[in-house]
Amino acid sequence: MRALASFAFTEAVRTTFAEVWSHKLRSSLTLIGVILGTLAVVVMVTMIEGIKVMVWEGIRGMGFDGVMFVSGQLPEDLTERKKQSMSRGLTARDLSVVRGGATSLEAVAAVRLSEQVVSAQGVSRRARVYGVSPSYADVHDREVTAGRWFDDGDEVEARKVAVLGIDLAETLFGTESPLGKQVRIGDASFRIIGVEARIGNRMANSGWTRREMEGVLVPLTAFRAYVQGGERIAILSVKTADKDNLELVKAELVRLVRRAHHGIGDFEVENIADEMLRAEKEVAEMLRNWTIVLASIAGISLLVGGVGIYSVLKISLAERLYEIGLRKSIGATDRAILMQFLVESTTLSAIGAGIGCLAAWGLTRAVSGQFEAGLPLSPLGLVLGIGFAVAVGLFAGVFPALSASRLTPVEALRG
Repeated sequence: MRALASFAFTEAVRTTFAEVWSHKLRSSLTLIGVILGTLAVVVMVTMIEGIKVMVWEGIRGMGFDGVMFVSGQLPEDLTERKKQSMSRGLTARDLSVVRGGATSLEAVAAVRLSEQVVSAQGVSRRARVYGVSPSYADVHDREVTAGRWFDDGDEVEARKVAVLGIDLAETLFGTESPLGKQVRIGDASFRIIGVEARIGNRMANSGWTRREMEGVLVPLTAFRAYVQGGERIAILSVKTADKDNLELVKAELVRLVRRAHHGIGDFEVENIADEMLRAEKEVAEMLRNWTIVLASIAGISLLVGGVGIYSVLKISLAERLYEIGLRKSIGATDRAILMQFLVESTTLSAIGAGIGCLAAWGLTRAVSGQFEAGLPLSPLGLVLGIGFAVAVGLFAGVFPALSASRLTPVEALRG
């Protein structure tokens, strides 16, 4: 019995291919809808997955994960404003205070900023200069594509060394390696020891990271000695691994800095980590909505293909009434006729789905250069595309198959 069922199924598939081959134009027009629908589903899902990867990599690559900024400001309390002279403001000393007193921080870095004319090899640009402590790389997960980052020796000895942002390096030196060469920052010359790696990507970036890639970083002590003097710092940048208790970390940070400033609130703590978490949730919701909308559009394309399969099967039913009547008259069951038409509809949709997947593979390869991490074909897209196409084909074939199976031999032969 099982062998008979297998033979019937194989024969139904063979008949399907015979029908497709004997009506090439009609079959091609029918398959176009399924091909385009499957292509749309696979490409849409693949592109959404690729965009998600780029967005999350870009967000994590900006280096604000678990980061808070402490910056100077006027005290909000009028009484504290009158006592402001009791505090020296935000200085490099706060780096030691926070580093020594905080229990929930991974790393702390001091940052100073200045706009200066930066020049090398006859090319000049006005760029942001960052005076940073060596721990800046730990706080913001910074890496170099060439050379090295600052070390404690550079900081202690105030060495005139610099790490160029990758965009500034390309502007000043083009394709040449800048390592070991001199860059002039204001009136002082610095030796280039490294080129910072690209931060974020095209899908996710910020004004801070873009300016850093277009700027130059030097040790904080060298910044104070050769670029701009003074004890004040612009930002105290801290990083915590305790992302579930950001408010507690912020409270600890406020307590430590306020105590170091003799109770004067002449600073502000900006919870960048919390803002990034909120932004990630918004981005995730936006990507989810895009997925629903684009999948719906692609699904409609497949439904149009299903209508084509339904129409072809109705035409095929009208053309093959005599064949159906003859088969029933010699003992074919309703189930066998039903199976025949359902196999034809699903085989047609499977052929279209296969061609659509091949077309999707070619299209994604053609546009993969626009994605930094490439655009590999999404397994989820393939499963959804093929599964939905076959389901639509099966559904489109149900009514014609039922109509064919319910015909009596006399009705079929008369038709």
